[in-house]
Amino acid sequence: MPPISIPCPTSARKRSLADKVLAGLKVFVVRWQQDRAARALSGLSDYMLKDMGISRGEIQAVARGSREYSADRSNGNTEA
Repeated sequence: MPPISIPCPTSARKRSLADKVLAGLKVFVVRWQQDRAARALSGLSDYMLKDMGISRGEIQAVARGSREYSADRSNGNTEA
């Protein structure tokens, strides 16, 4: 019978805490980038947004990379 290996609970806890901290940091960075993109798009004129095929009401969805926005665009639905 092969030996049974039991992980040390303290090292598993530290690892999971580090994983949680890194996951939280990743979420923070992604949201910061999305906010930055939304602010940049909001600073553009309506003419420039229209030239890119984006309405002012779609800025948040575009900045988030929303699947609904992408699906609507791929289906040819350009209404807001």
